Amino acid sequence: MAQGSGKLGKANKSSGSRRRKAQKHLTYKGRRKAYNPKGKKAVQKREETETSKAINRRNEAILSAKAINSGTRFFLNDVKEVGRKEIDDQLKLRNRKEDREKKLSDRLKGQLRKLGRDA
Repeated sequence: MAQGSGKLGKANKSSGSRRRKAQKHLTYKGRRKAYNPKGKKAVQKREETETSKAINRRNEAILSAKAINSGTRFFLNDVKEVGRKEIDDQLKLRNRKEDREKKLSDRLKGQLRKLGRDA
């Protein structure tokens, strides 16, 4: 038998390498797609943006008044303290409400109160 007379075809690739190659081409390299919220989520998002804009407007008015009144230098420490106190107050109020509603008897009493019956 003479050596080298027959031609060899290409080697068969394993199924794993074919699968990896197929998956590599499926990846999407563009930017992330952003979906606009619909329904309840859209209303919630709109409310959040309106609230943050209102807070920003109020803070800007306070800061500009301080800057005008102070002349050359002004510090934001008192504005920062007021904001921290407000956040702390809201947190305490929320925790108080949540703690009250954790107990079953309190929750049931609250529901009865909503229905108009005295508990």
